[in-house]
Amino acid sequence: MAGFGERGRLDPGEVREGEVVGAERLRVRYAETDQQAVVYHANFLEYFEVGRTAWIRDAGFPYSEMEEQGYALVVAEAHLRFMRPARYDDILVVETRLSELRTRSCTFTYRVIRETAEEVLVEGWTALVCLGPQGRAVPIPDHLARVMRTRAALGGKAV
Repeated sequence: MAGFGERGRLDPGEVREGEVVGAERLRVRYAETDQQAVVYHANFLEYFEVGRTAWIRDAGFPYSEMEEQGYALVVAEAHLRFMRPARYDDILVVETRLSELRTRSCTFTYRVIRETAEEVLVEGWTALVCLGPQGRAVPIPDHLARVMRTRAALGGKAV
């Protein structure tokens, strides 16, 4: 079970047997860096999004399908912890896992790793709320919740 540790950091605990951790590979583009050729900090939120949308797509329910049905998962809260810089042309791996699933919200945790050295550069989490067609918080659609639970290897229980 995930829980908040020191300084508000979400600790999802050890990877559970059968749990799927998504891994999306990307190369740092020049446009994502600052004058020191270091990835600008806000770009890591985009990397988190790449990992999260791939995780959900691989679960069998792409964001486009969710949006066609009038639903959206929107970020309500985010936390990032920077440990080492990522630089222009680095190959990064964004590891993503579902750490909490509730009726109207979910939380994903992330680690961004430099592939060549297997160094953790950034870790963090995002809490998302499901919005319905009227733009208000609604329960996560049953089909989406089911595929998320299955991909997370949770059976029928909440994370």
